[in-house]
Amino acid sequence: MDFRTQTKDKSSGVRVSALIIQDGKIYLAKSPKEEYYTIGGAIHFGELTEEAVQREVREEIGIEVIVEKLAFVVENHFTLEGKDFHQIEFQYLVTPLSEPNHQMEEGGQMRDCQWVSLDELESLNLNPAFLKQALTKLDGPVRHVINKD
Repeated sequence: MDFRTQTKDKSSGVRVSALIIQDGKIYLAKSPKEEYYTIGGAIHFGELTEEAVQREVREEIGIEVIVEKLAFVVENHFTLEGKDFHQIEFQYLVTPLSEPNHQMEEGGQMRDCQWVSLDELESLNLNPAFLKQALTKLDGPVRHVINKD
């Protein structure tokens, strides 16, 4: 059981995502529509957010990570394929302990995953879009972000 409620046209929930950054690059998944996004998913009932981010990375790209710090708490509001989403997301900086898989399965489809230079983010369709600028300023405290796409 996870922290997610869905109806035909709405979805709300609590999730985590991993900001897997190494050597000036971030590891991202890519949708068939050329949209890029971080690795992550819903938190299970009784699970700590740090445990959830480790589990999601292990399930999706097959590696273990060290959780370094919480970088962002995001109130994420967006519409995807006619469905309205409202998510509270905990985004953690993590360090990979090995090379991740270059594909993952999501929603019954295979998705390519790749390392992307932080300098290239501006030219990508990255979701959530605030990460394009925010990932260049990770030195400070946890930031609360309201993202409406």
